[in-house]
Amino acid sequence: MADHDPQHPRDAQEQEPPRLSRRERHGPVRPVLALASLLPLAAAIGIIVTSPTPEPPQVTRMESQSQPGASAQWCPGPLDVPDQLLVETADQDLSVTPPSSTVGLSSVALEQDSSVLFGRVSGSETLQDENGKVRAPSLATETADGSALSTDTASADLGVGTQIVPEVDGSSVVRAATSEGGRAVTDSVQSTATTSGDYRSLALTRCGAPMTDATFLGISTATGDSSTLVLRNPTERPATASVQVWTEDGPAAMEGRSQIVVAPGAEEQVLLESVAGGHDAVGVRASVLGAPLSMHVQTTERDGLTPGGAEILTPLSGAAVEQTMPGVDVAGTAPQLVLANPQGTDTTASVEVSGPDGVLDAASLEDVEIAAGAVVSLPLDGLQDGTYSVSVRSPEPVHAVTRSSATGADLPGDTLGAPVDFTVVAPAPALVSAGVLALPAEGGAGSLTLTASEASGAAIVPLAADGSAGKPVEVDIAEGASVTVAADSLTIDGASPSALSVVPDVPGAVRAGWMQRESDGAGGLLLSSLPVTTAQQTSDPFTIRVQD
Repeated sequence: MADHDPQHPRDAQEQEPPRLSRRERHGPVRPVLALASLLPLAAAIGIIVTSPTPEPPQVTRMESQSQPGASAQWCPGPLDVPDQLLVETADQDLSVTPPSSTVGLSSVALEQDSSVLFGRVSGSETLQDENGKVRAPSLATETADGSALSTDTASADLGVGTQIVPEVDGSSVVRAATSEGGRAVTDSVQSTATTSGDYRSLALTRCGAPMTDATFLGISTATGDSSTLVLRNPTERPATASVQVWTEDGPAAMEGRSQIVVAPGAEEQVLLESVAGGHDAVGVRASVLGAPLSMHVQTTERDGLTPGGAEILTPLSGAAVEQTMPGVDVAGTAPQLVLANPQGTDTTASVEVSGPDGVLDAASLEDVEIAAGAVVSLPLDGLQDGTYSVSVRSPEPVHAVTRSSATGADLPGDTLGAPVDFTVVAPAPALVSAGVLALPAEGGAGSLTLTASEASGAAIVPLAADGSAGKPVEVDIAEGASVTVAADSLTIDGASPSALSVVPDVPGAVRAGWMQRESDGAGGLLLSSLPVTTAQQTSDPFTIRVQD
């Protein structure tokens, strides 16, 4: 058979493949197309699965602004020594004389824009209301149960209000507010003096707000001494305080007394010598769950039958790597530096003592070892009589105080020695802005000591009991030095100041402390001290938001 021509129509017809049906033609193609059509959807699904779920938008249901309101400062009241220390004996000559049962109370409050907070004494139109009356803060003092003691506030034309309550029985609370009901710059100080007897002493104590964490240092539980932690609950909610005592040997065994429940409106006391007796220096910390508590420690000392002084201590500021205590008196007896390490590891500290000419190398110390949870007490020897500042630096935060003492005239009798009064000088904060200090109701008698971490000046404005002010006293402070200004340099028309405003030229460089010195009427001195605190100069509103 001859070969067929591929271009011949017949041949082409003969070579044409058989015709397929529609189902046969498309059957194998549809699955591929279907698969291809699913790829974009699969990709989209993959994106949805792997992308994070967006957070639902927060819906603000309510938003408002609030101004800081009036403040309340709680004052501890007089010394209230344990009953067992006041037991009468058959021999009346040996009967214990209780301490004074009354205190004096002095308070100062300032408008946020008062000129004295800026180191000046000048009235201002900004301190006048729409009727031309000068705006002034208000002060009100109440007993612990809410009964009014005084609502009188003395003021002049400086936006300053003062209040003196010479006699208060028991604890009290001072409420302070600006003329518009806002947060005033304020300070309140109580003083209690017993000029003779078993509890001969002077104690200045700053009133303060309840808190949930408090530390005390420089107290004694040695033979003849007594120290009591007092916990008061001014709220309507219960609170539980966890208490720990520190000694030179480390944390004391609390033996079931570490948890103290304080009911609403109630007071509980912890006798520290019953927990860790026989120690010349101990520290104590109370951490509170529930309502904040008003807390203080009262400590009394006796050497046999000879009175050794007393103090009512309020909580220290927090532990820090640098602590400075201005206004440490030396009068024949070396002051005692007391350090506490609240950390869980051992640490060391260095100590500097400064006077008018700067740091005294002979009194400085290096590498003082402080075990974890322990207290260390050491004398600052080699200092001449005078007033100094003591600074402590450590790699880990520690607590520090310095105890000063003054010896009085010999008491009559063969079994009595010369009485002693002591004070615990607490660390002073760096004055970021003005510092404000209320002085005792009986008037300021003593001196203000200032120290500076770098060269700085400061303006001291004395405030009178009527709310007026004296001429500012300008001082220059060299780096590392201490400057002491006597109370008689701060008088107003010959009268002792009732309060002070201290304004540094360099914010944060200056610290200040007051040492009160009063006569016991028998040729001896009584001592007590207070640090100057930084004024909280802010009236900015804060925003409250309620969101879903």
